Amino acid sequence: MINMNFSKISKPILFLFIICIVISGCSDSSSENSEQNEDLNILQNYEIKVPETPLEVPSEYSKNLSPIWETWAYLLRDYVNRSDLNEDEITELIIKTMMNSLEDKHSNYISPEFFNVENTDMQGKYQGIGASVEMNANGDVVIVSPFEGSPAKEAGIRPGDIIIEVNGESLEGYSLMEAINIIRGPEGTSVELLVKHLLSKDTELITIIRSSIKLESVLLRSKPKSKIAHIRVTNFYPETAEDLSKMIDKTKKDGAEAILLDLRNNPGGLLSSVIDVTSLFLNDGIVIKEIDGYDREQIWKVKKSGTKYIDLPLVLLINNYSASASEVLAGALKDYKRATIVGETSYGKGSVGILRPLSNGGGISVTIAKWYTPNNNLIDNKGILPDVEIKSSDPSDTSGVQIESTLEYINKNILNK
Repeated sequence: MINMNFSKISKPILFLFIICIVISGCSDSSSENSEQNEDLNILQNYEIKVPETPLEVPSEYSKNLSPIWETWAYLLRDYVNRSDLNEDEITELIIKTMMNSLEDKHSNYISPEFFNVENTDMQGKYQGIGASVEMNANGDVVIVSPFEGSPAKEAGIRPGDIIIEVNGESLEGYSLMEAINIIRGPEGTSVELLVKHLLSKDTELITIIRSSIKLESVLLRSKPKSKIAHIRVTNFYPETAEDLSKMIDKTKKDGAEAILLDLRNNPGGLLSSVIDVTSLFLNDGIVIKEIDGYDREQIWKVKKSGTKYIDLPLVLLINNYSASASEVLAGALKDYKRATIVGETSYGKGSVGILRPLSNGGGISVTIAKWYTPNNNLIDNKGILPDVEIKSSDPSDTSGVQIESTLEYINKNILNK
């Protein structure tokens, strides 16, 4: 049993309020092209960011917060079972209620037990099951994409799967970051996922052996000497642009006359990487705009130097699980009419998140900005609309009717064959 007092519980709660107020101040709105803002370089994941100046609990606070302190004081004085009051539990409950009131699936509280985030997967390797997950509007943890060759894909995990339980424990009430930390684990250990597949009413229990995963982000899917080079980009890692450039050069030497860049089920990756990839296909211009809660705008521009493929016909194939950095690339190339976008409307993950640690050992993930295409189209919860709609009933089928229809469209409308 914890012996509590009013001053102890007020500090972490008020600490959170201050974080919510000043969090957007970490961005330097005067800079263009990203080098000074490494904490914002991650689209898919979050990075723990500790304020340079420690936050202090102010001597005065909004009178609107007074009922919180009044309620706590009355409980300590009047509640019949006040010895049963648990300071830690009450603190976490208040913080969770505060974050849930935002109705933002990317802004939530992470308890001390689960506040253990690593960004090693942004370098293309980590230990786990090998899948990207998101949280939908209903609070379900959803598979965006199992990575190529990963334990998750080999075990039968598919895009759109809803994870209901992990090792027999329901994920209901867990934040996205808490769920990720439960699913991840050391190489060689197993995890049981109870999933509900897309378009299925039944559930399936799938056992996955976690592994150390090194992922290839650029894969050639077309046959040698094909007129259309079908290149899959599965993620955006530091080496993706360089690997893609080498792949394009190779296919051009083999006679390719057009590029089909397949971004289906691509969950995103590094902002710096997608800027490099976009810069392969544009001479200049804007890649993405970021606008924060203070209406400050930051712009990332095309890199003018380096290898360029300006005249090569380009088609991007996207689906409902093309997210984040994939949407940045598709949005920029669509706005500048550099590529034809085919497939389905993308996922709509266009927000910038950051993790802030709290004094109780937990933390909060907070949305600090939204992403806009060069023509000021909001990505978040909207997605990128295709120029040519080609639907697929099964997002896990990356070699079926959708790809055949796309190749047919390219032959007929771009190569005129």
